[in-house]
Amino acid sequence: MLYLIIIELVINLILLLVYNMHMFQLNSYFFSKHSRWMKTNWKSLAIQEGFIIIAGACFNWPVAVAIILAISILYNIPKKKSKIPLKFTQRVIRLFVTEAILCTLTCALCGLSPENPLTIGFIIGIVLNILSPIIGILANIINKPIENAIKQWYINDAKKILKSMPNLTIIGVTGSYGKTSVKNFLAKTLSEKYEVLVTPKNYNTTMGVVKTIRENLTPLHQIFVCEMGATKLGDIKEICELVHPTMGVITAVGPQHMDSFKTIENVAKTKFELADEVLANNGTLFLNYNNEEIVKYSKNMNKISYGIDNKEADYNAYDIQSSSEGLTFKMKDLKTQEEINFKTKIIGKHNVLNLAGAIAVANYMGIPMKKIVPEVRELRNVKHRLELLGTGNLTIIDDAYNSNPISSKSAVETLGEFEGTKIIVTPGMIELKKDQYKYNYEFGTYMADVCDYIYLVGEINEEAMREGAKSKGYNENKIINVSSPQEAMQKIAGLGISGKINVLLENDLPDNYK
Repeated sequence: MLYLIIIELVINLILLLVYNMHMFQLNSYFFSKHSRWMKTNWKSLAIQEGFIIIAGACFNWPVAVAIILAISILYNIPKKKSKIPLKFTQRVIRLFVTEAILCTLTCALCGLSPENPLTIGFIIGIVLNILSPIIGILANIINKPIENAIKQWYINDAKKILKSMPNLTIIGVTGSYGKTSVKNFLAKTLSEKYEVLVTPKNYNTTMGVVKTIRENLTPLHQIFVCEMGATKLGDIKEICELVHPTMGVITAVGPQHMDSFKTIENVAKTKFELADEVLANNGTLFLNYNNEEIVKYSKNMNKISYGIDNKEADYNAYDIQSSSEGLTFKMKDLKTQEEINFKTKIIGKHNVLNLAGAIAVANYMGIPMKKIVPEVRELRNVKHRLELLGTGNLTIIDDAYNSNPISSKSAVETLGEFEGTKIIVTPGMIELKKDQYKYNYEFGTYMADVCDYIYLVGEINEEAMREGAKSKGYNENKIINVSSPQEAMQKIAGLGISGKINVLLENDLPDNYK
């Protein structure tokens, strides 16, 4: 029986180590973020630990131990496919190897040998299972010097590639929101004249940029559009020290990743690390002048501004028409002063601002606005950012990638432009620190003004959004709590609604948020 128990302990330990590694990866290997996750999810961690502690206490009843460990294994086996599965990167493989070495050393130091494997093996197995949440953290600390050395090697290699291309124009794009859309719009508008490479998907960290340079940049490219993400002070500066952009676009400064930034001032300082680098390189800076924080931080800077219905901006989009069919607007070519009409199937009025930024850069780079018109006409919404899906009477507006107080309001306003029944499915917004309840409460009021049904996913922000909707006199029977977007879609299908149905999927939290 003890042999079976030892096998169960090993299987359970492997499941726990993989689970904790997955969560550690989703928390970007940041100890502070991972520790906050552990505090938030203490109940599920306590259940995992509880099974092991009870099993250890029942040592004198082997059958009971075997049953408890079997239940623990069943509890720890993933019940559904992860939204973002564990990526078995080289770093993760190295961490697993270090974990295996730590476990082996623990067995050796505790005197495990062929002569007395069972009793001591049982005790060691119980201890390792209990310590499983911190084994990965310890492995990460041990591996830190190795990881830093490997990271620096890749960075230096990317720098060599960039140094070999002195005529490459590098455009940095950052902002609390809008940066991915602007990056993708730039890829299209600039392609009218240039060979353009952009950082793919969400490759907006230092190592994501390094990977793009090493794997995708070729001597044929004339422009490299580099999206720059940040979760703390210094993140943008680190990317700038790698690529040294001579052009930059700052799309917005707003409340996002406040758990790590703490204040809006720190967000602004971080985003303007791009401005510091561009201006130090005697480059050109493009700023969204519909954003108050950007205006405040850039008063004495040499820049080109863009905006919508903003006569103070150098590039101004106006006469905007927004509907479920797309957008139309006008802009003036600064060189010819000719008024140009733009039309696109992209939805969401706020996207005019992102388009204005991309058009401003392309026009500054020598592309006449008339030649930009067909490029804008062919654009489509970026994947998971107000992306239109569905067939027949069902339209899904997929805005699931990310959400913040500004974009969430804009998404609901966009839903309001569609004809038919309007439904939202959302878990709300996260990483807003002390203001998280306030922003989700406000979000609930916006939903109440537009939506016929509200489906709230999970428990994190349910109360705030529900109370916000109720404050507008919204029918509480039409506010439904679900455990997942999939459950929401099943319930929507069962409503028996005739006519056109429009479902906005606003944000989708990864597996480390319940």
